[in-house]
Amino acid sequence: MPTASVTTTHQSGGLTFSDVIPDRVHGKVGVAETGEVNKIYYIQNLKQAENIFGRGQLIDSLKQYFEEFDEELGQKPVPLLCVRPDNDIPGIVATPTLEGSGLATIAINGSPSGSRSVKIKITKAGAGGIAEYRKSVDGGLSYGAPLVTPVSGASINLDVGVSATFTDDVTSPEQTFALGDVWSFEISGPAASNSSRLAAFEAFKQEYRVYWIHLLGGVDRNFAVSLDSVLQVMETELNQPIFAVLEGMSFDEAEAKKGSDFADIAEYLQYIADEYDPFFSDRVCIVASEGRYIPGGIANAGGYEVVLASEIPLGEWRNAATLLTAKIASGAPNVSAAYVREKRSLTMSEIRYWKEGYQDYMDLLHDMRLTVLKEYNDYDGIFIARDRMKSGPDSDFVEIPERRRADKMHRIVYRESLQFLNQDTNIGSGSGGIKYIQAVADAAVSSSMEVSGRQEISKHEIIFDPDKDFSQTKILKAKLKMFIAGRIKAIEWTTSFAVTQ
Repeated sequence: MPTASVTTTHQSGGLTFSDVIPDRVHGKVGVAETGEVNKIYYIQNLKQAENIFGRGQLIDSLKQYFEEFDEELGQKPVPLLCVRPDNDIPGIVATPTLEGSGLATIAINGSPSGSRSVKIKITKAGAGGIAEYRKSVDGGLSYGAPLVTPVSGASINLDVGVSATFTDDVTSPEQTFALGDVWSFEISGPAASNSSRLAAFEAFKQEYRVYWIHLLGGVDRNFAVSLDSVLQVMETELNQPIFAVLEGMSFDEAEAKKGSDFADIAEYLQYIADEYDPFFSDRVCIVASEGRYIPGGIANAGGYEVVLASEIPLGEWRNAATLLTAKIASGAPNVSAAYVREKRSLTMSEIRYWKEGYQDYMDLLHDMRLTVLKEYNDYDGIFIARDRMKSGPDSDFVEIPERRRADKMHRIVYRESLQFLNQDTNIGSGSGGIKYIQAVADAAVSSSMEVSGRQEISKHEIIFDPDKDFSQTKILKAKLKMFIAGRIKAIEWTTSFAVTQ
């Protein structure tokens, strides 16, 4: 892809933390309850993330991300950089539900600051001030100690800024709360609008440690186009080549955009296919697949057979983008996230909608260059089918490994060239200076990407100043070409680096 003649400002591409392979580091953007808005945080582990962000979509993704590294295969969890957007869409509390015979009336107060699944279980019957209850904020997985209910008209704190006020029954106050009553409250915290998510995404501009960005939450075609425009600016104006991993719309998100209900799963999958069909980008990957996430990992739950045989389904459905980002980070740029030998999911046990029609649509979605999940007859577990870019039919960047290698080579050539472009001595067109810069860049690419035993490319070519006009323009143009073993056709692109002002 041609790159415009630009003036750039370069920041160090090296990471400030040790023992980390830079080209495996990515950024995540997702809703959280705490932490400064649009600030980039360097995250090494889940505990640190929880201290910063509290709870929310971002924490849920990070938990799965760190669980997906197979340390038995030598996969060391890779740190990453995270941003939370402004939560500019207010939260809501669903209508409370009661399982039981108590006669209490209820009113909800407050504005949610986070999401919780609250249950109040009555452990002693009676009126307010006499009855006792236990509260859970994790959907009933765990409960606190017994507490006396407030008197009629006083509130019970449900967490995250929300409270419930119970009022005794007028005629039979002693029947206000019955033993075994369970009140349930689904609290949905604030969300982020697309404009807020875009601003958080743009926070990574000139953050040169990031090699790709994962944006949490579904995106439609229009939003994908907006994000692609940001990626193009980052490449052409900032010499910051990165790609984005985006999540396809879930069933509910697609129904909301469509404005009506789907007749069945097949109609939803066809809608997804149609939604992303006209969109192409060499820098966007869209994951159009969901898997059942098992908290703590499949092994900790007893293994695949135990998980699949459970009468009550374990875990929850999630888009597979977090799985993809973990598998990308666990390997070198030339290793596909779909490599069966090393990339089986450690946290996802099955593919959503498989029996309802997904298996019939998977090939269609795959052919449209969407990233999907796959099962194999000879291997237990769930795998990424291919880590595909949403690129056009004639693109060289069909899959993520090609994109990663090209971006890595681009960064190396830029970094090695910049030190000479900003020096005081004049480098004329066609002079020994240009040849020297080319030799330095050649050596850097070779030593980083063509090392015997861990080759990422088989060879490369760099041609600086092909038009011999650097002395007039002060724009150093470059033709870059990389060769991949086993492929006849090389991948070639052009770019340009400018002397900073």
